[in-house]
Amino acid sequence: MDPIIKAILLITISYLTGSIPFCYLLARLKRKDLTKLGDKNPGGWNLAFSVSKSWGLLGTLLDAAKGFVPYFFILQYTGSVFIALASGCAVIAGHNYSPLLKFSGGKGIASLLGLLLAVHPLSVIIFGAGILLGLFLIKNMIWGVASGLASATLFLILYWGSLAYMIFGFLLILIITPKYINHDIPLGKNFKFRKEKTLKDLFTPKAR
Repeated sequence: MDPIIKAILLITISYLTGSIPFCYLLARLKRKDLTKLGDKNPGGWNLAFSVSKSWGLLGTLLDAAKGFVPYFFILQYTGSVFIALASGCAVIAGHNYSPLLKFSGGKGIASLLGLLLAVHPLSVIIFGAGILLGLFLIKNMIWGVASGLASATLFLILYWGSLAYMIFGFLLILIITPKYINHDIPLGKNFKFRKEKTLKDLFTPKAR
């Protein structure tokens, strides 16, 4: 098979894998629609708050597996870090913009953590430290996530010595950041420092 066609096929399969809305489907088993509850986000955090913590944990683990498995096996199969990273980004895109949910979806954090775990386990810790630092200092989820992604990306660039990870981090910011924008308020207010009054506000599912 032509290498370019093979790469496109693997990236497409990764996108379709990422588009499986596990948390939404689990909630439907309990006759609940996550798109109408909490922050209306069909992800693990909303599943935990709106259905139960145990179901939320299961959904989060399944979403994390979506990020881990494609990257791991595609890297082993192709030996190409670039194709594996592109496939990982495609998984996050599929999760966030699933054709099964009319191109809506979750916010991608659980799948991102699974992907980072596959790329390098320490990057998960660095991402977590970065996002927490951003949240404590700025109290804005957008900047917190951006801080986490920037921290993990910088670590991967320095550790592996490849600028491919800079492209990887940039694509992830483009894919994930829009999911945290509230279109019911002015765009600039979304990026306001100390947007939330308390840290609890940051972690409580609600329409933002």
